[in-house]
Amino acid sequence: MLVKKKLITSKFKPLNGTDTIQTVKERMDQEGVQTLPVIDSTTHTLIGEVSYHALETAESGNSVSDIDLQDPIKLYWGQHVFEAARLMLQYERKLLPVVDEDWKLLGVIEKDEVLNVLPRMLNITEPGSVITVVLDRMDFSITEIVNIMEREGAKILGLTVEKSEESAQTIELSFKIDLQDVSRVAAALRRYDYVISTNSENEIFNQDLETRADELLKFIDM
Repeated sequence: MLVKKKLITSKFKPLNGTDTIQTVKERMDQEGVQTLPVIDSTTHTLIGEVSYHALETAESGNSVSDIDLQDPIKLYWGQHVFEAARLMLQYERKLLPVVDEDWKLLGVIEKDEVLNVLPRMLNITEPGSVITVVLDRMDFSITEIVNIMEREGAKILGLTVEKSEESAQTIELSFKIDLQDVSRVAAALRRYDYVISTNSENEIFNQDLETRADELLKFIDM
């Protein structure tokens, strides 16, 4: 899902140069955030961000224009919601400013909205199992894998891609399918020389997509 209008809070009020240090600190305390975006009040373009740490060393009577702004962590209109989740994880943010190609601020995307969207995208609530295929990073066809699975009666509900822990030359594609027993699908893939990663005798993963996604959501929710 791409970050578009329905995911963005457009009524968010960004900071500008005239906001006082004390006012901004009080707002951060009230909203429970550590950073807030700053715009040029004339052009409404994003020019930086202010952190709570920077405010602690500034004079309370000063304004935002009196302190050095940090480069903003931002999201562009039309980027995928997975990128929003990645940035929130990496920089521990509860919200991200969303800008157009000219850096005009369109609004913000909030962590709660990302948490609402991800489970639907990953089909967490759908019953099924996960099967992971280990592939050469430079030479693989998702189309062929999907065709093999579908010939065995499997419907693909979701897909994730991860770097392999075994080798930098391989990746792991985890397919969530609507079957409880994936042994037939795994056997069919092996007939085509695909390497299947499995943790149990009946080919049902102990660590399935729901678990991985749940860990991601818990981490975002910290």
